[in-house]
Amino acid sequence: MIRMILADDEPVITRGIRRLLDWKMLGIEIIGEYEDGRSALEAIVRERPDIALLDISMPGMSGVEILKECRAMGNGAAVIFISGFQDFEYAKAALEYGAVAYLLKPVIREELLGAIEKSIFSVYGEEAADRMDVKENMAGSAINYEMLVENKDTSYVPVYADIIYGREENDQIRKLIHFSLFSFLEEYLNETGQGIVFQKNDKIAMVLKDIPDSEIRKCVENIWTESLKATGHTTFFVIGDVVNSMGGIPGMFQQCLERSGYLFFADKIPVPVIGLHEIVFAGRGDSGMLGELRQKLFDAIVAQNEAYMRETASQYGKLVLRLSEGKKEDACFYFCTAVRFMEEKCEAFDLPGRKLEMKELLEKSRTCGRFGDMEALFEQEFAQYLDVIRAVAINSDKRDILKAKDYIEKHYMENLSLNVLAEEIHMNPYYFSSFFKKNTGENFKDYVNRIRIEHAVPMLISTDKKTYEIAEKVGFGDIRMFNAAFMKIYQETPGSYRKRVRE
Repeated sequence: MIRMILADDEPVITRGIRRLLDWKMLGIEIIGEYEDGRSALEAIVRERPDIALLDISMPGMSGVEILKECRAMGNGAAVIFISGFQDFEYAKAALEYGAVAYLLKPVIREELLGAIEKSIFSVYGEEAADRMDVKENMAGSAINYEMLVENKDTSYVPVYADIIYGREENDQIRKLIHFSLFSFLEEYLNETGQGIVFQKNDKIAMVLKDIPDSEIRKCVENIWTESLKATGHTTFFVIGDVVNSMGGIPGMFQQCLERSGYLFFADKIPVPVIGLHEIVFAGRGDSGMLGELRQKLFDAIVAQNEAYMRETASQYGKLVLRLSEGKKEDACFYFCTAVRFMEEKCEAFDLPGRKLEMKELLEKSRTCGRFGDMEALFEQEFAQYLDVIRAVAINSDKRDILKAKDYIEKHYMENLSLNVLAEEIHMNPYYFSSFFKKNTGENFKDYVNRIRIEHAVPMLISTDKKTYEIAEKVGFGDIRMFNAAFMKIYQETPGSYRKRVRE
């Protein structure tokens, strides 16, 4: 971890700088605060910090005097000056003595970040630039393979490592966090003798050596725990299979990268350490269950049951988690199809809907940095349909028609008669007939037949069921009624429709 001291004769300034950044997250430890120049110089000599952030004008010694003394003693701490406006020219001149940067009070967060980045470059040189710019280290140059060589029976385990960044962290902060994680892993593996770490393009690769099979996962979980303590950030790891030669390391690491998509879902994994072949999100689920949950979501919205809607949305998210199998794009698609389903249902029920542009919604979901954010985004989308339905349901006639359509949707496969539905809505059957046509533009029988045909079409296309079996399943009394209703809508028989569409 990078060590830093602060010195300013105004404690309010040092307190403000402490609060300005999450220092632990950046891999920086503030080891002391001082209110005069003499104490600050003694701390630099005694503690040998990597960075000293100094007020340029302090009692005892000025910042420039401290810097001169440090350089005379060969101390290479990176010095950042802070000054008031009246000391601006003085601070600017101090750069000639080797200060990394100067900042005007009040210190601005972005300028402080820039100065810290320069300081790290100053202390670690090209090594820091390579790590922070995530350049590729090529075999034979930066990768110390000699540390892996032991004997002919040595075994190796490639491990891919990446950081789960926070929502508000910009590129500059992410570079600093990346540097902090890489430095920690390098120090940890050197101390424990468990292997090496290097970078391949923009990816961090660890290679563990001679770890017993039964201890590999425990070893990586220990690294995960210690990296969290050191950086304040959660790291995601993919453990590869054991290989028995160094030549097998690149190919196995590439297989680890093929599971890197799970990084997007890592906020749902209690300890985000996964194996190459393990099922990450276990449980039952298929695309048919997605359809059932979409219908339940719509039912909850129509019933204005917000608690049930949110519970169902949570179940839908868990199912999406399992079905996506580490693919963010699939998760986007599954969530967007649920919103499209809401729009189609609103149109079928003659509700206003929200007239969403699916392309825009898809792009919006793609900007989510983690699965939890995407889940929250779509729960908000579902919740907005509650308001749409609530506004319509205020009208008594609309409410009754909505209830009637919902009942038909759930019971279309039954012997559904006008009398049955009128009783459900608590209306006189004769009045209900005209009421239904007035509010839907269709008579009751045609509407029910159309709903039945809509459910029959997917079975015609995607199954090998007999036509009469499909007719019976969707509620038609016999095949002739089914054929007549189908011809009325599609102007061809179910059999010819099936053949044409399949071809």
